[in-house]
Amino acid sequence: MALSVETATAQTLRHVVAQSRGRRPLYADLARRSAAAKQLAESCHRHHLKCLVWCITDRRLHVVLRGAPASITLATHELIGSRLRQGNWLSTIVNRDVYLLEVVRHVLLGPVRAGLCRQASEWPFSSARESLGLRPAPAWMDLAALYDLLGPRDSNGVARLRRFMENG
Repeated sequence: MALSVETATAQTLRHVVAQSRGRRPLYADLARRSAAAKQLAESCHRHHLKCLVWCITDRRLHVVLRGAPASITLATHELIGSRLRQGNWLSTIVNRDVYLLEVVRHVLLGPVRAGLCRQASEWPFSSARESLGLRPAPAWMDLAALYDLLGPRDSNGVARLRRFMENG
């Protein structure tokens, strides 16, 4: 059966995870994490993707992207590329339901659970500050998709996400 153009260009949500094997660093220092964050922004812009959440630590990259499947694949290869010699990466489809909220909580609380900071908003290499309303979100991020899952589209989306994060 042939693949239709409608299917090939349909928007999808994907959770992309890259992690190093063992104790080998994926992004060993601040400069590499900063460069990876910049590359994420550039890839989203170049491939017309929207990012819901992202987080980069020394051994992991988590990102939830919305866009055409082929564009997400290209951006993933740009982000991870040859950097992942000892490790693996996985890209899974995420539906817009409660599971997406759990993925968001997992991504944003990763540095807290790893003992790298006390609160998600303290970690500089994630979208926690934007998601929790502490800093304006860049154009390549789509926070409305998160807030819509938590209730009606109004000015309380940030507060509802904060409560959801605190309960996790």
